[in-house]
Amino acid sequence: MSSYREDLAHINDAGFADFTEGASPGLLFLLRRYRVDSGMVVDLGCGSGHWARTLTDAGYEVLGVDLSPAQIALAEKRAPKAHFQTESLMSVAIPACDAITAIGEIVNYQFDTTQTRSGLSRLFRRAFKALRPGGLLIFDVAGPDRVPKTVPALFWKESPDWSIFVDVDGNAQARWMTRRIVCFRRNADGFFRRSEELHRMRLHHPEDILAELKSIGFIARVTDRYGSFRLYPGMHAIIARKPRTSLGAVLPGKSLI
Repeated sequence: MSSYREDLAHINDAGFADFTEGASPGLLFLLRRYRVDSGMVVDLGCGSGHWARTLTDAGYEVLGVDLSPAQIALAEKRAPKAHFQTESLMSVAIPACDAITAIGEIVNYQFDTTQTRSGLSRLFRRAFKALRPGGLLIFDVAGPDRVPKTVPALFWKESPDWSIFVDVDGNAQARWMTRRIVCFRRNADGFFRRSEELHRMRLHHPEDILAELKSIGFIARVTDRYGSFRLYPGMHAIIARKPRTSLGAVLPGKSLI
């Protein structure tokens, strides 16, 4: 498998930023609702930096992490006030921070061979350790219901300078899904270049993820939206908070999560 090489990174940035842009207001609302009004946000799987730019514009410090050098190159241009690192979310050293986000099914992709179920468990524990008391872990996960009812399913999108075709296959019972992606992108000479990537995903029941987060010590819930932005079918948002004390207590009258 490959991880968003140059052409797909460009097309994803140009044609599929609507998810992040739609989710951003709701994500900012969540940060402020739980009193994460400033400080460091670590964005795992930061892509081309749309969410990182929103965060820096709102006054946060940002560390963006992505496995794709092409995505990081775009992110550095879009969000020059943020810091970026080309590395897997499974191995990156997460610094002390006030919030961690992973938006867009990041925890499902299998680009890194260590991104197993036990690998995710280790990631959640690393996140808990890195977060300051009261800090937030916000991410979305693709569940088995993310698999189209009829597979294989073909989707496509195009513009004058590029087109993309996505062949989706999967098995909800076996908890896997693949996207075979074929891109055509116009080069400087006016010709179209063809490239192909295969993205495999391991699907997770959100209830299982929620139970594990709670066993680690998070206060957590699952929802189908970020603010007023409803996630795509089969996607589930997890909002987890590290307690302000070891007993999980909060100030009187304040909601836990």
